[in-house]
Amino acid sequence: MSSKNQVWLTEMLGVLVLVVSNFGCGSGTSSTPPPPISVSVSAGATTVQAGATIQVTATVTNDSANKGVTWSVSCSVAPCGSVSPSATASGAATTYTAPTAPPAANLTVTITATSVTNTAASASSTITVPAAIAVSVTPSTATVQAGATAMFTATVTNDSANKGVTWSVSCSVAPCGSVSPSATASGAATTYTAPATPPAANLTVTITATSVANTAASASATVTLPAAIALTPAGALLPENVAQEFTATVDPANKGVTWTLTQGVTACSPACGTISATTSASGTPITYTAPATVPASPTVTLTATSAADTTQSATATITISAGTVKIVPNILDFGRVLWRQSSSPQTTTLTNTGSSKLSITGIAITGASPGDLSETNNCATGVHAGQSCDITVIFTPVTKLGTRTANVSITDNSPDSPQQVNLTGIAYTKGDTLHGLTVRSALAQNSMVTSPIPDGPDKVGTRVIDLIDSGRNDPYLANGAKRELPVRFWYPASLSEDCKPAEYTPPQVWNYFSKLVGVLLPEVVTNSCSDAPITEGTHPVVVFTPGYTATFTDYTFLFEDLASRGYVVASVDHTYEATAVELPGGRLVASVFGSHLGGKLRGDDQALSFATSVRLGDLKFVVNELQRLNVQVNSPFAGKLDVSHIAVAGHSMGGATAFLAVEQEPRFKAGVIIDGFVPQALIHATQTPVLILGMGRETWTDDECHLWGSLRGPRQAVNLQGAEHVTPSDAVWLAKYAINAGTVGPDRTVAAVRDYIAAFLDANLRDRLMDLLLSGPSSDYPDAAVTTQNQLLCSEGMDH
Repeated sequence: MSSKNQVWLTEMLGVLVLVVSNFGCGSGTSSTPPPPISVSVSAGATTVQAGATIQVTATVTNDSANKGVTWSVSCSVAPCGSVSPSATASGAATTYTAPTAPPAANLTVTITATSVTNTAASASSTITVPAAIAVSVTPSTATVQAGATAMFTATVTNDSANKGVTWSVSCSVAPCGSVSPSATASGAATTYTAPATPPAANLTVTITATSVANTAASASATVTLPAAIALTPAGALLPENVAQEFTATVDPANKGVTWTLTQGVTACSPACGTISATTSASGTPITYTAPATVPASPTVTLTATSAADTTQSATATITISAGTVKIVPNILDFGRVLWRQSSSPQTTTLTNTGSSKLSITGIAITGASPGDLSETNNCATGVHAGQSCDITVIFTPVTKLGTRTANVSITDNSPDSPQQVNLTGIAYTKGDTLHGLTVRSALAQNSMVTSPIPDGPDKVGTRVIDLIDSGRNDPYLANGAKRELPVRFWYPASLSEDCKPAEYTPPQVWNYFSKLVGVLLPEVVTNSCSDAPITEGTHPVVVFTPGYTATFTDYTFLFEDLASRGYVVASVDHTYEATAVELPGGRLVASVFGSHLGGKLRGDDQALSFATSVRLGDLKFVVNELQRLNVQVNSPFAGKLDVSHIAVAGHSMGGATAFLAVEQEPRFKAGVIIDGFVPQALIHATQTPVLILGMGRETWTDDECHLWGSLRGPRQAVNLQGAEHVTPSDAVWLAKYAINAGTVGPDRTVAAVRDYIAAFLDANLRDRLMDLLLSGPSSDYPDAAVTTQNQLLCSEGMDH
């Protein structure tokens, strides 16, 4: 046999032996390995509250020795709880006990059963121990004036049943006020209503939300009800030599009040009348007697100041006439009234102080918003000498949102006919508290807010320059003082050093606003650098006049943006009309008309007409000063202002003032009317370019239609649907989500106001091509309805 065959035979025999051995050939026995041991675990629940127990069962298969399992517990953050017993037979249960105290956050616990026979075999069940039910309330603090409301929201965490909270109110001295509803779900709000009468001293009220699921879980908010002086009546129309009692109610210690008579900020007695006492106890009336002749300024302010706390005061406005009609009070303020609901009736008394019968030919509601107000009276056709009659007024808002102003106008044979009673009220709907926030609670949400970032490429500088009109006596003062106006500038800045962040408004002004609003206002961070140098080149200028009693920083989001786009903005603080103005040396000057932020506010035709006329003088003076600042060597704006390209813009009453300024001052090359109301009687044709920016118009008013028809030059109108009157002010971001901003929300509305105004100014001050934004609908701003140059704003008959 060859060697090759021998190798082959050997290999085949090896294969044969291997096959035979695998089939058991030549062996007398055989074996099968046992099936593997496995463990399964079942738990009765997947969530176990702190301190509670559940049964957990382990089943072991293929454990012929039936040795069962051992149990263990693990988690990421101890304590994890425990099991007992720690070992059980197959099919038997152990008891898991969760930790006694709830964890800080939801805790995942793993319970493991391990076979005793084969420790490699195990199974687990996962259980959640929920964190403690916790309650939080926002805002945590608030200041609420007597009779006012504030909304509070409770959020409950780890309340799996979502049972929400119950609300309670407590304080040391009743009445404490009330909440409604008294129970809410997590994330829902309740409304707190303060007592109608101010407390004798500042009162702290605690509003508590308690979890329904766990009554040991609660949170509270602290409300301060400020003490206040109640001064009645709030105002009076008095003929010469006629007397009227006034009463102030103040602190419980009864340290009383001091009384003063002023015109503007200047003491005026006896020329403006006399008072029977300069001090009085709380609740004790004093008598004011009108002077023998009407002074040059017929309006007098009577102030009662707390002797215990001189920061607390109240005022009454007295108008002196040469007639024979006394009206007390001549100011009726209805406060906030729900849309389509009626206010409580308010009554004023008319007295004939003459020696013969007063013949009355008419009593009617007149003015800006007569449709919301109704009156009844028992005056008939006249009032005999020394006799009186009553006029009762009810406010029933027929349109949504906004402040209403009107008058009761009385026509008679008195020399001062017609006499007027000033009426004011605020209409609101449940929908004007968006996302459960009122303006006050929205302002109280944050301790710090930041002005919206400007869209332009330039850094922004700002500075305040105090201007004195040496050629004009201040119309608000009777002492011959010259008109003093702070003007705040925003402009493109050239920064060679670090930016010194600019304050939003002077701290004492901001604190005064807080007092009026009734909440602690947040700190505001601006995007401006204080007193930074202006960039090289010349820049077009926008002179701005704010809304009635508004101040020169109330539109900072717009001013910073225009400055970042290369404009210089000069915003005017109209001293003695603006809510509060800080003059050099820290002098704080408050408005003689009151404030839109709170308290009494004069809205009569006389006040508005006078304020507008003063503003027109202010604007002309500011334009003169711009020219001076541009040529004065040591001016921060020397050679940097393009005084041949100046626009004027304004909001609300400022919008009307801006239009009148365009008519009267040829140095204004463009005008921007932001939700302004210009009466037809004041409208004349103009060739100057004008932008009308309206807020939330369902239809344009007759006055606006007439205004549109009088614009003979370039014109655009933009209506931001869904917005409200204060939307183009800083309120839209300071009280975010409490101000109506249409479907696009506050951020896009801020951008819309900026972009439409900048597009108009670019076209009419910089001679740039008209932006497509002003040519029609925009996908960026679907809420904006644009009317172009050759389109009708209303019907043809109303446009022209």
